[in-house]
Formats: sequence, C-alpha cells, structure tokens
Amino acid sequence: MERFFFRRLEVWVVLLLAIAGLVASLCFTAYVLRTERRSDLPGPVGRAALALAETPLALTELASGRDPRLGQKTAKLAGLSGWRLAGSPDQLAGEGYLLLSRYDGTANSARVDLVDLRDLSTRHSWLPDADRLFAEIPPDPLHADDWNSTYFEAVHPWLLADGGLLIKDHYSPLFHVDRCSAPVRSDASLIYHHSTEADADGNLWIPVHMRPQKTVYAHDFWEDGLARLTADGDLVEARSLIDIFMRNGHRAMLFGAGAYDDDPLHINDIQPVLADGPYWKRGDLFLSLRRISTILLYRPSTDRIVWQKQGPWLGQHDVDILDDHRIAVFDNRAYQQGFGPQVDEASETVIYDFAAGMVTAPLRDAFRRETVETFSEGLQDFTEAGNLVVEEENAGRLIVLAPDGGHIADFVNRAESGDIYTLSWSRAISRAKGDAVLAAIAAAPACTSP
Repeated sequence: MERFFFRRLEVWVVLLLAIAGLVASLCFTAYVLRTERRSDLPGPVGRAALALAETPLALTELASGRDPRLGQKTAKLAGLSGWRLAGSPDQLAGEGYLLLSRYDGTANSARVDLVDLRDLSTRHSWLPDADRLFAEIPPDPLHADDWNSTYFEAVHPWLLADGGLLIKDHYSPLFHVDRCSAPVRSDASLIYHHSTEADADGNLWIPVHMRPQKTVYAHDFWEDGLARLTADGDLVEARSLIDIFMRNGHRAMLFGAGAYDDDPLHINDIQPVLADGPYWKRGDLFLSLRRISTILLYRPSTDRIVWQKQGPWLGQHDVDILDDHRIAVFDNRAYQQGFGPQVDEASETVIYDFAAGMVTAPLRDAFRRETVETFSEGLQDFTEAGNLVVEEENAGRLIVLAPDGGHIADFVNRAESGDIYTLSWSRAISRAKGDAVLAAIAAAPACTSP
C-alpha cells in the first residue's frame, strides 16, 4: 500500500490528469449553467448537477446558524412581550377582532389567534400540525426544507364561517383546517402564496405559482398567477400573470437582454375591487408586484391592464382600497444596491389619490418614531374603528396606530426562551363576523387532542 501511494509518476501523466480535470470542471460548469438557464436538458441529471453546484452555498447557510424564523433588528423591543396597551382603552372601544398569525416559538408551531381588539384578549386559537398537513402531499424538491413542522407558517389565514381556516405557507399547497386545527382537505395543484382576499361575489383571490412548469422557461422560473376560488376554497380558475403581461405588451418588464431573473414580478397581494368608481370597476384587481415596485390595476373581464404605477414605493407589500379614488400601499422602502438588504429610513403607509395624481405619507413621522423596518413581508390593515394595524413582520412586532399616528397598542412575538419570532400576515376581522364565528365554535362539539 505504501508503495502505491508513494510511487513516482511521470510528469506527462500528472499534466494529463490536470488537463482532464480542468476539462471535466469546465464541462460540469457549462452543464450547470445550461440547466440553470434552460429546461430542455435531461431533468434528473440536470437537477443533480445543479444541486451539487449549490452545495457550497447550502453549507455556508448551514454554518451561519441563523434561524429564519427569528425576528431581525429586535434590540428596540427589549423588555416587551405579548400584548401591551400603550394608549387609552377608549381608543379600542369600537374595534372588531384581529386574526393574529405567527410562529409560536414556545410551542414550536405555526399559530393563529382570534384576538378581541377591545381588550386584547385571545378568544380562540389554532395550532395546525404541518406534518399532518403534508402527510399525503407528494414531495417537492424545491420546497423540501419548508414543508414541515419546523418552518411552516400559516400566512394570511382566511377565517371560515364555521371556525375553520384556509391556510398556506408563502409557497405551499392550500389547506383547509377545522376549528380544532385538524386537516380537512388540501389543494396541491398549484403553489399558493402571500395574500388571500375576497371579491364582491364572495370568491377568494390568491397569488399562485403555475403548474405544470412550462418548457419555454428555465426550470427555476417562478410563473406567477392569479387563482380564483370559491368561498370554501375550491379552485375555479388560475390565470398566468406572465401570460397576462405578454398579452398586454409588457414582455420587456419580464425578460431583458441582461441578467436573467427567475422571479421578475413577485406578486404579493391581490386586492379585489368591490364597487364601481370613477377610476375602476367592480371585479377589477389591484396587484402589488414587489420586484418592480409596481402597483397595477387588472381587469379580468377584458384581460387588460388598465393602469399601473411604478414607485415612489420601493419593494412594497399590500394595497388597500380606501374609497372611490384613493388606495393605501404598505411601502417597505426596501432596496438593494449591492451592499445587502436596506430600508430607506423606515417602512411606511402611503396614500395614492387618483383624483389628484399625488402620493402622500400622512403617518411618516409615526412610522419613523416607531422605527418600523421590514425589508420583506409586512402589511397594513384598517380596522372598524378607523385605526391602523401595522405588521412589522421581520421584527416580530405588530402595532396599532390611531388615525393621528398615536401609539395605541402593540404585540411582540416573544417566546418563553426570550427569542422573538416572525409574524405571518395578520388581518382585521369585523365585529359581526368574529362574533358569528365564535358562536359557531361554541355551538360545536369541544375539540379533542389528535
């Protein structure tokens, strides 16, 4: 054995092996690059080559030890945990409920609480078990690290009349769980993500990634789409947003001649228009597209993009209709200039007035005072009493602001360990709907442990 390892080799043999290794490396690199950019190569071999090439990146992320569920920039929240009333109780007297969605670091599970905003008490809770949810879902290599109990979040849950929920992660199947958090059914035909909102007819609209993957795009391309479902969560239709852009002459916004972007739009909110107005029609959809900092108005009845505006918002999430001529946008103020994720001073809620053609930020001072910074995620919700709920997702904090910007209450998602975990897109619930759901839950048999 010793003679084998220490035997002399001719120089030409060493050079030949080095050249062969270099050629093999170049071929492997070229193959990975083609696999990354195209989808017409042998699937399993291409995916294996790409996975091998990505190994150093995966090992780097593993070595960093950063738990993606933990909040960021949380030093400002020292000493805060759970709900806190900072203003007068009278400011919450006319409130409804809040469907608070978060990662519970104590229970190590996604959690949804129905909170009575009048006294900040929790009236009902759901703790969906992701392992049970995914038990019969075919594995997906693109989401293998997320579809489990460790990382699953119930993003922007939708409350059903009987106390059940429609939930999904940012990129997952859609699940229906009952009032006891038990799985009822699922839809894995599409990859659902981000917001869930209802239109004037009671249908739900949810952003999706289309399936199956089209061969005209690279294997890693995220083909955003708009899914319409019944009020109970049955899929009615799904329209490719990429196809909509192409049909409306906006190919240049998707595919340039420079660097390839596998997620050129990144839709994160669909807000249905509920009534006709001077600038939109019932059935139209406002869409928020983070990657290009654009809000647009799409008319499904004619398949036309009838209005769009890029900026001044930066990397925004969440668009809400205030009246017949104004919309509110949660402006993350997020950007990248080659030095990592940045927030320009503070995230904020801005108002666009179609009649005046102006953007204003009436609560800018309040957002800066509270140092609201969420590079990704985050949203706003206007309550029955006229207050503003702001979710600073990255920091694991939710704030209730008065119309004048006064700080009424806040919630910090701190676990018993002291760590702060992220939030998962909460939503305001009307008093009437919350009361009706709680009555339905109370009238049903008590929940038992699985």
